[in-house]
Amino acid sequence: MPPDVQKRAEAADRAVLLVMYLILLVTVVLLLNRSLISTYAVGLTTANWKSAMALGVLVSYVPVGLGALLQRFLAPDKPGEEPESHGPLAIWCGLTVLGALSVEFWRAFCIATLIRLELFPWVAVLVVAIAYGASQITTSTASAAGAATFGAAAGFLFVKTGSLLAPLTMSLIAAGAGLYRVRHLASRVLRTVVAVGYPGGSKIGKKPQNTGRNVICPSCKASFHPGKVKMTLTSFTCPDCGEILEYETETFAYILICFCLFGVPALLYYLGYRSLSLIPLSIAVAVVIFFLGIAIQSSISPSKAQVKSTYDGSGLRLTDKPKVRDDHKPTDD
Repeated sequence: MPPDVQKRAEAADRAVLLVMYLILLVTVVLLLNRSLISTYAVGLTTANWKSAMALGVLVSYVPVGLGALLQRFLAPDKPGEEPESHGPLAIWCGLTVLGALSVEFWRAFCIATLIRLELFPWVAVLVVAIAYGASQITTSTASAAGAATFGAAAGFLFVKTGSLLAPLTMSLIAAGAGLYRVRHLASRVLRTVVAVGYPGGSKIGKKPQNTGRNVICPSCKASFHPGKVKMTLTSFTCPDCGEILEYETETFAYILICFCLFGVPALLYYLGYRSLSLIPLSIAVAVVIFFLGIAIQSSISPSKAQVKSTYDGSGLRLTDKPKVRDDHKPTDD
C-alpha cells in the first residue's frame, strides 16, 4: 500500500490496541467492584513488595533469555514486519506498560475467582494459562504454547507471593526486552538495506542477510557464522584460514559469574529459601541465569572472536609449522 495509507493503518492498529487494553482493564475493575473478592485477594497489596519484585526479576530471566536464544538461532523470515518495529517508540512503551498491567490484573482476578470456587491453586493457574494461550492460537501454535507457558509462570508467581507485583514485574521486563529486540532488529535491517542495497543499485529489493550472529576472524578478517563451521565445546575453526578461534570473554561475563556465585544464594536467602535441601536449586538457578544472561548480552552486543590461546596464553602450539619467507626459500645447494 502507499506509504501514507500504511502509516494511517498502523496508527489505527495502535489505537485499536489501546482501546482493547482499556476495555479489559475497566471490565476487570467493574467486575472486582461488584464481586465479593477483595483487592487483597487479587494481589493489590504492598505487604511483601520487595520480595515479590525480586522474585519477579529473577523469574523474568527465563522468558527474556529464551527470547534472546530464539532471536540468535532462529532468525525471523521477514524481519521488520512486526507492528512494534514501526511507529513512535514512546507510544509503544506506553502500550507495553498498559498491556502488561491489564493482562496481569485480569489473570490475577481469574485465578482468585477460581480459587474462591474451591479449585486447587495449581488447577486455577493451569486453566487461566490455557485460556491465555488460546487467545494466541490464531497467530500460530508456537505463539499459543509460548503464551500458555508464560501465563503459567505468571500465575505461579501470583499464587506464590500473593502479590500482583511479582507477575507484573516479570511481564514488564519480558515485554520491554521483546520491544527492544524488535526495534533493534528493525533498525539493523534498515541500516543493512541502506548501506548494502542502495549504493550499488543492483541489490535493491533483495532480502538482506542477517549478519548479527556472525563473527570476524582476527587473522584473515573473514566474516562467518560459528554454527556453520567445525566447532568443539570451547572453540571453532575459521573456514578461510583454518585458525582455531574462541569467543572473547568480556567483563560482563566475569560480573555475571560473580553474581551467580554470590548474588543468587543471597537473593534466595533474602526471599526466605533457607533450607539446606535447596542448595541444588540454588546451583541450578545460578547456571540458568548465567547461560540466559550470556544469551541476552550476546543478542544486544554481537560476540567477538579471538585466537584460541594455549600454553600459558602464549598462543603457541606444538602443531604450528615455521613459516618461510618467499625470498628465503631453500635451494638444492
